[in-house]
Amino acid sequence: MTLLREKGADLFRYKGVLACKGMAEKFIFQGVGMLFSGGFSPIEWGDETRECRFVFIGRNLDTKELIAGVEACKVEDRPLRFAVGDFVLARVGPQSAPDGGWKLGKILKQWDDGNPYRIQLQDRSKVEVWGPKDSDAFVRAAPTEKIAA
Repeated sequence: MTLLREKGADLFRYKGVLACKGMAEKFIFQGVGMLFSGGFSPIEWGDETRECRFVFIGRNLDTKELIAGVEACKVEDRPLRFAVGDFVLARVGPQSAPDGGWKLGKILKQWDDGNPYRIQLQDRSKVEVWGPKDSDAFVRAAPTEKIAA
């Protein structure tokens, strides 16, 4: 949303459709100035080629910067680091917590609702959480001693 904050007055109209990894539905957005509307549509991609398309109409817009901003959101087409059944540490709390916010979990599913991982915490709660990025900042390998405990 940095674009809207910094360039809202220069954005006359914009719209687009995005193919989000792990989602069958299209993400459709549109806006005028700083007024943005977007969400997943009931329209699924089906057999269509999944692609991202967008149009920005305005003034003083840097085309290369706009494209780079969209490209920065792109998920690389590579295998995820953890498989279903793997034990991991999931960050579910603040870094200031005694455990750094990390809890032992087990990967239940890959690419669930647009998230790389659905993880079940391995405590009494058995709460399920998402790993929003395939990054050590959110999900990391569990040390062997944690798994055996």
